Amino acid sequence: MFHVKTGESAANFDLGGPVQDISFSENGIWFAAVAKGSNSVVIFDLRKEGKAAEAKVLEIGGQVDTIRWDYTGQFLAAAGPGGLTISQYTKSSKSWSDVISLAVPATAVEWGPQASSLFTVNSDGILTILG
Repeated sequence: MFHVKTGESAANFDLGGPVQDISFSENGIWFAAVAKGSNSVVIFDLRKEGKAAEAKVLEIGGQVDTIRWDYTGQFLAAAGPGGLTISQYTKSSKSWSDVISLAVPATAVEWGPQASSLFTVNSDGILTILG
């Protein structure tokens, strides 16, 4: 990461490979990233540096091509050719859990207004709306 005004390096985060996708949480604290060809999503804490910045690694169970946080920073959608998984962070227990996994392949995902729906697009350009 770099300072916008100065162009100087602000922090380095190791993902273990080239970045496939990245998504910043609205809470301003976390961002999620996935390396090309990876089956996992790494959650980083922007308040920390080095290995300590790696807050959580979510094992999705299939290749992940795209990720998106919902507006609350509580839900993270991860999708790829094998399907879609939505993971939830529970603040009270400081734990992650998979809420739902669907066999809906996707190359892109995006949350709808107030996270009441999720839009996916697959490699054939087919749009799926989950509500």
